[in-house]
Amino acid sequence: MRVLVVEDDSDIATLLSDILEAEGYVPLSVSDATGVNEKLDPPPDLVVLDLRLTRAGGAENVLISLRARGMGNVPVLLLSAANDLPERARALGVTSYLAKPFELEELLGVVRGLV
Repeated sequence: MRVLVVEDDSDIATLLSDILEAEGYVPLSVSDATGVNEKLDPPPDLVVLDLRLTRAGGAENVLISLRARGMGNVPVLLLSAANDLPERARALGVTSYLAKPFELEELLGVVRGLV
């Protein structure tokens, strides 16, 4: 299963990718919204998306891009420092979210549930 990790903090992106790979997933990592389109063919089975992307339009542009390409069925796990899912993200089709910091088992449990 292919998991697209969209995270602009390289340490966190590497950690997420390593964790996912150790669990048997195929992580694809990009650091901003502009890199997402290169990783969408074939579509990933899950997108793990940092809410606070600082470059290239941020998380909202990633969500808009996914939906514009007809990938409304691809689950999106939003990672956020906030404790609740922003209404705009919910409207754009975020499937689930985790508040940072999160436990490894919590992340893996949500990922398993979404894929």
